[in-house]
Amino acid sequence: MEANFHIPHSLAPLVHVIWEQRSPGSSAWRILPSGKVELIFNLGPPMDRVEGKRVGGSFDPTAWFCFLSGLHTRPLDMSFHNFHVIGVQMEPIAVKALFGIPCEEVRDWAVHGEELLAEIRMIEDHLRGPGTFHEKACWLERLLHGLLARSPDLERAVQLRGAVAVMVAEGKEGQRVRAEDRLGYSRMHTNRLFQEWMGLPPGAFLRLQRFVGAVHHLHGSSDELTSVAYANGYHDQAHFIHSFQDFAGMAPGRYRALRTELPGQLAL
Repeated sequence: MEANFHIPHSLAPLVHVIWEQRSPGSSAWRILPSGKVELIFNLGPPMDRVEGKRVGGSFDPTAWFCFLSGLHTRPLDMSFHNFHVIGVQMEPIAVKALFGIPCEEVRDWAVHGEELLAEIRMIEDHLRGPGTFHEKACWLERLLHGLLARSPDLERAVQLRGAVAVMVAEGKEGQRVRAEDRLGYSRMHTNRLFQEWMGLPPGAFLRLQRFVGAVHHLHGSSDELTSVAYANGYHDQAHFIHSFQDFAGMAPGRYRALRTELPGQLAL
C-alpha cells in the first residue's frame, strides 16, 4: 500500500496529519482504535466490506465521497479493491470545535460529509482534480484553517486538550489520575465535558489513550511485554494483556506478529 503524509502545522494542536493511502489491488485490513477521529475523502470505489463503523442504516460509509469517522473503541475490519483515500487525522475535540457535534454522538459511528461541510462539492472537485498530494493537502489545510478560525469553541478546546495531555502523561507514569481535580470541576460536570469533547467518560478515555501508547510502543520496539506494560502505566503484564484485548480483539503478542509499516493497521 502506498502512503503519503503532510503535517498541517497551522492546524495544531487539533489536527495531526493529512494523509493519503492507495492500493491498486484487493486487500483486507484491520484498523485498531487510534484515539483520534478522521475526516475521510474516498477517491476510489466503495469498500467491499466494512465492519465496526456505521452510518444510518448502512454499514459502509465509503459509499459516499466524504464522511467523518468518529472515535473508535473497537477494531474496524475492511476489504477493498482499488483503494484510494485522503484523510485528516484529528483530536476528538475537533469534532465539536469544527462541526459543533458532541463527540459522544459519533463514537463508533460515522457522519455523512454533506451534513458537516457546505463546501463538500468544491472539495470533491479539487481532490479529484489534477495536482500532487502535497498541493491538495496544503489546499485542504487552508480550508480547514478557515473553519477553525470561525469556531467559537476553539480556545476552550485547546485548553481542554492540554489538560488531558497532562493526565495521559501522568497515567503513563503510574500516577493516580482524577480528571475532576485536574480540571477543577465537579465529577458530574467533568464526565459531561469528557463525553461532549472526548467521546468517552474520563476513565474510559484514559484507558483508550494508554492502549494507543502501548500500540505505538509495541510497533517500534522489541521490548518484553512486561516492559511495555510498565512503561505505559499498566499494573502488570496480565493487566496489560486483558486491557489490550478489550480494544484490539487480540493479544499484544499477536499484534506484534501481524504489525505492518503503519501502527495499528494490520493486513488480514
